[in-house]
Amino acid sequence: MLMREGARDFLSGVPIDIQTYYGESIDIHHIFPRDYCEKRGIEKAKYDCIMNKTPLSYKTNRMIGRDAPSVYLKKLQERKGVSATVLDDILQTHVIDVTSIRADDFDQFFEKRRLALLAMIERVMGKKVE
Repeated sequence: MLMREGARDFLSGVPIDIQTYYGESIDIHHIFPRDYCEKRGIEKAKYDCIMNKTPLSYKTNRMIGRDAPSVYLKKLQERKGVSATVLDDILQTHVIDVTSIRADDFDQFFEKRRLALLAMIERVMGKKVE
């Protein structure tokens, strides 16, 4: 659904569609890295669910590594030579709350993304999820 709605890769900025899915080795990766979450005592059921996952290229996932989002976002900006505003626009294509991810606030990120994904599902289905 994110790909259909125009999600773009964090590093390249290229829209993730069926062609880039295969050509760029797109896979579903953690937004808050697993190692980062484990070190902070975030339960696996939360960090390993769809709210914390999104389609990203292999190259982007390698850049993210085990770093906190605030750290890897700065690395992505430097490597790509883009402003925070441009990267924030890309993050929003994944229905990611920019303020919470840049503050490394997993709980706020999780809840805001849960609500945003639910709203997207309802819009696509044309009815409320009960």
